[in-house]
Amino acid sequence: MTSVSFDEYVAYTRQHFEEGLIRAGFSESAAGWEGPVAHSAGMTRVVIGLPSRFPFRPPTVEPVDHDAVPWSWHRDPNGALCLVSEDDHDGLWWTEAPVFLEHVTAWFEHADAGWTGDRPALDLDRYFQQSPDPRLYLYDDLGLYLNHFVRFTPSSNATMRIRHGTRPRKALKSSKDRFGYVADLGDVDVPPRTWADISARLDSNADLDRRIREQSVAVLVLIYRRGPHQGAIVLDVAPTKDGGTVVTRLRSGADTEAARSARAGVVAPELRESRVAVVGAGALGSFIADMLVRAGVRQLTLIDDDVVMPGNLVRHLVGPDAVGLPKVEAVKRHLVRHNEALAGGIGTVNGALTSGVEAVDHLRNHDLVVNATADFTTTALLHVSAQTLGTRVLSAALQNDGRTYRIDVLPPLDDAVPLPPSTTSAGTEAPPLFEAGCASPISPTPPHAVIEAAAATVRHAIGLLVDHPLHPAGEMRHLHSAPQGSHQ
Repeated sequence: MTSVSFDEYVAYTRQHFEEGLIRAGFSESAAGWEGPVAHSAGMTRVVIGLPSRFPFRPPTVEPVDHDAVPWSWHRDPNGALCLVSEDDHDGLWWTEAPVFLEHVTAWFEHADAGWTGDRPALDLDRYFQQSPDPRLYLYDDLGLYLNHFVRFTPSSNATMRIRHGTRPRKALKSSKDRFGYVADLGDVDVPPRTWADISARLDSNADLDRRIREQSVAVLVLIYRRGPHQGAIVLDVAPTKDGGTVVTRLRSGADTEAARSARAGVVAPELRESRVAVVGAGALGSFIADMLVRAGVRQLTLIDDDVVMPGNLVRHLVGPDAVGLPKVEAVKRHLVRHNEALAGGIGTVNGALTSGVEAVDHLRNHDLVVNATADFTTTALLHVSAQTLGTRVLSAALQNDGRTYRIDVLPPLDDAVPLPPSTTSAGTEAPPLFEAGCASPISPTPPHAVIEAAAATVRHAIGLLVDHPLHPAGEMRHLHSAPQGSHQ
């Protein structure tokens, strides 16, 4: 699309929308397009505005009389109706005036009914202006601090961390701590927007107004609830010369296990008690371990006898600081560094899997063993041991210089047919590359193939752990084509 045709499209779309408003009884005014919206409780006059980025941003709608429309979570701080969610932008549907006006009418109908069945979004933050303080205020379990005074102490990366404490009578001028209070707003049907709204809801015993005037409270942490969900907001509160209180929003976030795992996936709670062993902590195994932990697994055993070499780093999970460490220790350190809660749940075996006794022991003591060694002997040992015990192993390997990965369920579930033997895929053959101390050629498998294979392996692992396997035999895929096995 050329710039001329783009401009023509924008102009045409705007004119087309405005003509639709005129047909619906709207007329242009200094504020925008004003007109009536009929709904079950009567008729409300609104002003529709077209933002500069229209049609790529939806129109705005404000009641002519702001106080004639009840305040709710579905109004913006400036009084406009909150009409279009971020996940409802497909197709620019609002460019057709009749469709958009139907949406506005539906908004008023929901408001008339009291927003029954409302989605309890925890977005109180948007009702307060952002504080100029750029730091991130972090808190843990706020139940530990409820109705208590707290201090926020500077930490790394421009963060402030909560702990108990009150402002001393003679605070040091050099202190960078900030002092505050944690209070509970309770169930919030209508979002507060001013200090008066907040103060009316709080326990007067805290005497917050006086403490804010004395500047012994500068940060206010508010817990609130919408339906079954609990939210929190951290506010900067300061006295004004006329005896009032100015309230702005600080950038904040929960630093809790729940917050760190909320995006792990819907089956994460089921995986918490799963015990998984990963045999092989090289490139593929390290990323498998990492993704399993991110998915919710908290009991993990890492098995490998190798150490991290500089040449491993381009494909491995760990960085240069791990060179010289046993791979199992390096991977464990990486995982714990990113989630301290894992420290007691990760075991390591700095040695190869060499006997049937060891294989059987790991199979009995884990819900799943994932083999990422690409070693025939280890694979066969685990396969035979699994058959003996009536359980299964998930075995993953990259082949054809990274152009193929295969993931085998050994033995296959429900007596399914195993995946077919691997074949050499077509590709540009490069001369083998050797380095000192390495008798075998260096594999040219690219890092992206490792990560893709690890992700696919973890999908199969999770399926087995929650008893919803992706395929009874596994999956084989040439990375330039569709998967084999999972669709057979």
